[in-house]
Amino acid sequence: MVMKSKMIFFDIDGTLLDDSKQVLPSTKAAIRELEANGHQVVIATGRNLSMARIVIEELELKHYIVCNGAAGYFDHEMIYENPLDRYELDRLIQLADKNGHGLAYETPEKVRRRTEEAGARMESAMREVGFGVPEYDRDFYQHHSLVQALLFYREEEKGDYENGQFSKFRFVRWNENGVDVLPHDGSKANTVMHFAKKKGFNREDTIAFGDGMNDEEMLTKVGTGVAMGNALESIKLRADRTTASNNEDGIALALKELELIS
Repeated sequence: MVMKSKMIFFDIDGTLLDDSKQVLPSTKAAIRELEANGHQVVIATGRNLSMARIVIEELELKHYIVCNGAAGYFDHEMIYENPLDRYELDRLIQLADKNGHGLAYETPEKVRRRTEEAGARMESAMREVGFGVPEYDRDFYQHHSLVQALLFYREEEKGDYENGQFSKFRFVRWNENGVDVLPHDGSKANTVMHFAKKKGFNREDTIAFGDGMNDEEMLTKVGTGVAMGNALESIKLRADRTTASNNEDGIALALKELELIS
């Protein structure tokens, strides 16, 4: 019996990468075998393309969703883009400036910070995902269409932004100091399902792996959502199954249990 082809989506940080920001040998071998078995492998990350490229190239992948679903590429060609509303962005920038909160602009390819001084929160949050602070370019947003912004405030300050002041944006926390600002209809989940539909995959033939808040909706929308062992408890509760952690061959083990690799 020939196995039906699946479309399988993988988050990067805390999922494809272990805590040392490396791809485990078992993960690399599992992805090779998935592709050899005729499955479509897609990255689905909050990172933009410039930050995701090191993993895309290491795993030799051709399909990737970046900026939490705001841009998607199939065979290295962009097939989906969802930019931030320009008027609402101007208002957000003004409020962030007033509150003294650091902000970074993102296109699918580039990240630039608005404030000359990065600040401790931006430095800490970017360090946690293995990157330095973005280059400084205050007026970058005036010359580029943005698909995502990074805003650096803590949970207790979310009332400044998340109580309906910005109806065209979603705010998704990825660090105690950092939040992704997305289009209100933008998410990994929406773009994952757009990819599947466009390429002829039914929902039951989609699988996703993730660990963070920006993965929760994706894990519940696909046919099978797999939470990593290191995922937040709230994510594990909503996923269809939980595997071992990103340091303990979690991806390879789950794919074997799902009988997608041997």
